[in-house]
Amino acid sequence: MGRCPHSSSNRRNSAYRLTDRGAALIEFALVSVVLYLLLAGTVEFGRLMFGANAVQDAARVAARELALAPLRPNVTFEYALSCDPADDPANCLVDLRRRVFDPACLVVDYDDPAVASDPEGYFAAMPVVNRALRALMITEPSRPNLMRYPGALLSDTAGLACSAVGPSGAAGPTGFAVGIPFINSDGVGGGETVTWVPVLQEIRAAQDQDCPARGPFSMLYVGAADDCGALDADPLLDRGLAAVRVNYPYQAGMLTGFRPTLGDPLAPNVSNPIVADEGSVIETNTPPGAQLADDGALGAYAGPFGLGRQFALLQTVRPFRRLVSAQSIYRREVFE
Repeated sequence: MGRCPHSSSNRRNSAYRLTDRGAALIEFALVSVVLYLLLAGTVEFGRLMFGANAVQDAARVAARELALAPLRPNVTFEYALSCDPADDPANCLVDLRRRVFDPACLVVDYDDPAVASDPEGYFAAMPVVNRALRALMITEPSRPNLMRYPGALLSDTAGLACSAVGPSGAAGPTGFAVGIPFINSDGVGGGETVTWVPVLQEIRAAQDQDCPARGPFSMLYVGAADDCGALDADPLLDRGLAAVRVNYPYQAGMLTGFRPTLGDPLAPNVSNPIVADEGSVIETNTPPGAQLADDGALGAYAGPFGLGRQFALLQTVRPFRRLVSAQSIYRREVFE
C-alpha cells in the first residue's frame, strides 16, 4: 500500500501550529496580567485623586463655616458642633449640627418618605459639609436602600436622626452610624490594630485627641474644664483657630493590600497579602456605634470593622487601602 509523501510534513505542520497556539496563550496570560494592573491602577488612582479633592473641599468648607459662626470665645470644637441652643441658650448661640456638620446625616435611607419623595431636595437641605461629602457616599450592597459615607457601617445606639429638613419634612433615625477605622498596624506579626477616628475632627496633638479643652478653637485654655487634667500652662501659643481635618477611608475594589517587607519597603511581597481575619482585629478605642453581625459579604468596605474583603490569590484578603485626610485652617472672625 502506498504512503502519502506529504503525511509526515502535515504532521509536523500540525505540531508547529499547536506549539504556536500554546505559545500565544502563554504570551497572552503574561501580557494580560500587566494590562490588568495598568487598568486597575488607572481606575483606582483616579478614584483616589477624586476622593482627595472632594475631601479637601469639604475640609475648606468646614473651616470657613466654623470661622464665621457666631460663637462664644471660650467654647470648644466638640461643644460647638454638638450643642443645642434650646438646651443651653446662654452658651450655644447657633445650631452648628444643623448648619455645618451632622454625623447622623452620613447614612441616608431612601425608603424613608422624607427622602423618597424628593431625594435631591433632601440632600440640598443637609448641613454644608454633609452636602460636600455626598460625592463620596456609596450604596450598601447588602442594604440597597441605604446610601452612606465609606467606612464601617455600625448600629446607632444613640438613635439620632439627620437634622436635615427637606421639602417633605425630616427623616427618621436610620438606626445606623459610620465609623472610620485608622489602621495602626496591618497585620505584620499578628492581627490588625485599628483606632476609630471621626469623619470631621479638630487638628490636635495625638496625645490630646480626647482633650477638647486643649484644642485651638477656644480663645482661652481653662484648666478646670480640661477632662484630661489641668495643665500648669496653656499648651498652645496661638488660639482662636478653626483647624479641621476630614477623614476619608479610601479602599480599592480592584487592588489587593500587601504587608510591607520589614527593612525594605520596595522588596517583592506578592506572597504576603493581608489576609482578612476579623477575629484578630484589635481596637484601641470605642467605635461610634455597635458593630453589626458579620454577614460574610465581600466588598471594599465589608465586614464589621469596614476593613474590606475580597477574594484573590485563592484566599480572602484585604483591599489596598489608605486613610486620606485633608486639613484646613481659618482664624475665627466672629465672636459673641
